[in-house]
Amino acid sequence: MRSSVGFAVAAALYGVTTLRVGPALALDETGAGITLQEIVVTARKRSESLQEVPESIDVFTAQDLENLSISQFEDYATKTPSISFISIGPGTQMFFMRGVSDGSSPNSANTSSTGFFVDDMSMSYYGSIPDLHTYDIERIEVLNGPQGTLFGAGAMSGAVRIISNKPDPSAFSAGVDLDGGKISHGRYNTTYEGFVNLPIVDGRTAVRLSGYSLQDGGFINNVLTTRDWVNGVVSNNAPWARNDYNTQRVEGMRAAIKQVITDDWNAVLTFNYQGQRHNGAWDQDPEHYGLDQVSRFAPENGDNYVRTLDLHVEGDVGIGDLVYAGTYWSQNVRSVDEYSNYVQYSNVFPFYAANIQSFACQTGPTIPQAYQGVPQSQQSPFGGCQVPEMFYIYNNNTQRWSNEVRLQSKAGGRFHWLAGLYMEKTAEQYSQFYDMPNLQPNGEALQSQISYYNIYPGEHATPLPHEWYSYVSNLDYTQFTEFTDLSFDLSDRWNIEVGVQHFQSSFNGGNQWAGYAWQPKEPSEYDGASHKLNAKAGVNLKVNKNLLLYGIFSQGFRDGGINAGIGANCTANGAPVYYKPDTLNNFEVGWKSTLLNGHMTWNGALYYMPWKDYQTPVFDLAICPTTFNANIGNARIYGFESNVDYLVTEALSVQASLNYDDSKLSSDSFYNSNYVVYPGERLPFVPYFNYSANVRYQRPVNASLRGYVQYDIAHKGDMWSDLRVVDLHGFGRTLQPAYEISNLRLGLEMPDGRWTAEFYVSNLWNTNAVIFTNTGNYDHRQTTNEPRVLGLRANYRFGKIRASVE
Repeated sequence: MRSSVGFAVAAALYGVTTLRVGPALALDETGAGITLQEIVVTARKRSESLQEVPESIDVFTAQDLENLSISQFEDYATKTPSISFISIGPGTQMFFMRGVSDGSSPNSANTSSTGFFVDDMSMSYYGSIPDLHTYDIERIEVLNGPQGTLFGAGAMSGAVRIISNKPDPSAFSAGVDLDGGKISHGRYNTTYEGFVNLPIVDGRTAVRLSGYSLQDGGFINNVLTTRDWVNGVVSNNAPWARNDYNTQRVEGMRAAIKQVITDDWNAVLTFNYQGQRHNGAWDQDPEHYGLDQVSRFAPENGDNYVRTLDLHVEGDVGIGDLVYAGTYWSQNVRSVDEYSNYVQYSNVFPFYAANIQSFACQTGPTIPQAYQGVPQSQQSPFGGCQVPEMFYIYNNNTQRWSNEVRLQSKAGGRFHWLAGLYMEKTAEQYSQFYDMPNLQPNGEALQSQISYYNIYPGEHATPLPHEWYSYVSNLDYTQFTEFTDLSFDLSDRWNIEVGVQHFQSSFNGGNQWAGYAWQPKEPSEYDGASHKLNAKAGVNLKVNKNLLLYGIFSQGFRDGGINAGIGANCTANGAPVYYKPDTLNNFEVGWKSTLLNGHMTWNGALYYMPWKDYQTPVFDLAICPTTFNANIGNARIYGFESNVDYLVTEALSVQASLNYDDSKLSSDSFYNSNYVVYPGERLPFVPYFNYSANVRYQRPVNASLRGYVQYDIAHKGDMWSDLRVVDLHGFGRTLQPAYEISNLRLGLEMPDGRWTAEFYVSNLWNTNAVIFTNTGNYDHRQTTNEPRVLGLRANYRFGKIRASVE
């Protein structure tokens, strides 16, 4: 293992940001040998060679996705050094690029600082990104650095773009992919995938269909445990205890139709659906129960359904090419999570454990008595008690509509221009219900609370069955953007580029109610608006056909807003009613180079990014019982990233990449004694150093068969688990340890890709990587990666396939 790690580091030190395995190959200009093939991207909303774009971009081609078996977010996020990420399980993934982390976590989240796009759709929003299975994909582009002028407010630090395969009217093609693996000390994973491309009218109309079904077998055990509750009841978690507790099933499909209207016009309509259901938990409690062990006292499960529709029309209008993109997506989420540790261990005054557990009793200590300063020893004794377990149910329905129209110059010439309009509307309905199944509605605790809070004329509490706390809310958010990007060739070698975007937004929302069971259910409303101007400017020099040097200034931002309904007590404790937009400025120099007669590419960039009016979500019960956003100061990032892609011989290829980020809070203007941060400290969820590397060797077995072996490794550095020195529950922040994930693959394939059969070992060294240390449930829960998996993978292609390079 150590020699492999040393090899990866050595390769990285030669200048290594993109990871690509088994590079696409092409004959060189003389036809005498094999070189790296050109990779085309649309990072600037026009088709260009990767080596000609003066930006730092990571690309996973279709061949890379197949060779690496990339099928979910964690796969490409682990292998992209500019990305760090956290998660507490399916549907909760949050990622950060180039060290731009605002402290958002699955416990409390602000608007995403990173853009996430599927074809034309912007799918980043509050909290996690859609947890999509990636199949039948053309490529994944990772755009490093602010993309505000072309991709809007959600792409402050960069963007991930997933580009799906489109229907091909020229030829029939189809394929099936099968994958099965055994988890170390766990169950089996299985995946079934397939696609078909059907020309309907030759050269004019085609339909492309793809689908998948996968089952994750589980590896976390929920240990049978007995608990002595504070109210005197003793119970166990037998209803939920079992081995291989965390299982997931995902099923989805895509249907697309392409119509070539004329030689100059075409349209593509794409529909996607994915259903995801999981049970159990993806974290562990090694401090109390050991690796891959937890003890949970309430149900844990979830459903996540995503539907999307994308209409893309483009054509020639004489002076340029016109593009229209209209999209719609909806995501329905329902999650059930255990919260019994809050009931047992909460020590936040006045909601400490004894008071909370009184609600499952006929008599016992009550919260009004705590307000009056009566010692617990003098309060009512527990009587008629039941098990005080608790869980919460979260429901979210988010819908988004967008329309984009842009006109851009044709390929060629010295002057390249693009101008467009973008409109987006997001409607969100969400609710949360904290369920205490054994709450006693006629007990002393609840009745005393109702009497205490319903003291004003006309007020009356209407508790729901089993309700501890609940809310029902909605938000409508609309944005309008005008943008332009201009590029001019001053000469055959020099080029300048400028871009500008004007952003406007408005929002309104409210709560049907938000509060504890004993509080009157009263509605509230809010609204607001914002606007922002973003700019981009750059210059690049084509030293020769194989070397591009560039310098760029670019901006990214997030919208401001209102902390609606936080109440007078929150504002008195320092919570702001409004928070401002925050802005990230990027000063970057970089290079794109092709070496060794097309056998190597070496790209890299250095950057400095000051972050003004740093926005962060704050959830601290000593300040406010709900999450609010605040501008707490400024931050800054120094960074470096680079990559090498080297075709050593026709049989041997090596790729390596690295990223270094020095990302720190530079000032604190919040000055809140309950929320302690240290200027000069590293931002949370940001490693100093990440790298990724791989080597692939392949050679003919006979005239019609080729064998290969491939090894890849990814390193994520250590990172803090929280922005605060001490979190809301009194836990100190944790320095999550660095980890390395390796995979080994051995297989046979036809040179033209007709079929492949492969044996693989994922997580070769069985690394227990800590993805996120979560103290939001009054303990130290560690989300971990999947243990070692031994598996077999096979695929077969029908009809049109990729051309052989031999």
